[in-house]
Amino acid sequence: MQRLPVTFCLTWLLWISAFAPMGSGQQIGPPSASNRTTTDLATRTSKVADDGPAVTLKDGRLSVRAQNRSLRSLTDEISTKAGVPIVISERVGSQLVSVNFKNLPLDEGLRQILNKQDAFFFYGVDEQEPSSLKVVWVYPKGKGRGIAPVPAEKWASTKDVEAMFADRDPDVRGRAIETLVERKREAALQAVLKALQDNSDQVRARALYGALKAGVQVSDGVLSNLAVNDPSADVRLLALQGLANGPDARVVAERAVDDPNEPVRVQAREILARLDDEAKQAEQPNQPSGDEQEPSQPPQSQ
Repeated sequence: MQRLPVTFCLTWLLWISAFAPMGSGQQIGPPSASNRTTTDLATRTSKVADDGPAVTLKDGRLSVRAQNRSLRSLTDEISTKAGVPIVISERVGSQLVSVNFKNLPLDEGLRQILNKQDAFFFYGVDEQEPSSLKVVWVYPKGKGRGIAPVPAEKWASTKDVEAMFADRDPDVRGRAIETLVERKREAALQAVLKALQDNSDQVRARALYGALKAGVQVSDGVLSNLAVNDPSADVRLLALQGLANGPDARVVAERAVDDPNEPVRVQAREILARLDDEAKQAEQPNQPSGDEQEPSQPPQSQ
């Protein structure tokens, strides 16, 4: 049998190896453009999935990932998710913060974020629930000394104040109606009228006092009914004072002189005495004063 030249055999083997299938996981040459695109997309998707949202709150534990973000926007997002008001001073709201932590208790996470500011943390108890964070006040570093946190109704929005009318605590409802009257004045009349029907003496008294102080025009009919029929002596007294110069003052005061409460009776007697004096003065004819001279009679013609 004739032998093939060695040179031909080597050439044939090299040609076959160039087209033979590669083993599993092997690749010849650089990846194609489509493969590079698929790989980059998978890498980006994996990174987004690992990072997750910038702010998460689950079971009371806070996770935050922020880079050069304004303090106000970050705390606003946390406040919305946690349901805890965070009151930021105008001077620190625009400061940029960078922070990265996971699964910290809410208050501990906020302390990390606010570690360059002065902050007040208020904890309160709701019925049988354990104490929990209720509100946070934030001031520039060194400026929080000597500053007392203000009541919620002073910084809350009008909508939030109106929501306080449904609170079980009459003190909260009373403060809410006073605050609303201070803000809206005459426009708060309907809220005042509703508060005057509250089952708490305290709420009714504070609503009427706030309305009279702010000049809200509560009708004489409403005041007359309160002065005579309200179970609270404070409300009856305030209503009587509000009626003092009105057309129904005498009728209501005459009934109030028999009120079981002494301050109400005293107020009623004072109103009646004043009205009697005014009536007497109105009945007296105008008398000329002693230094005034009667006009001279014209001379009689002869």
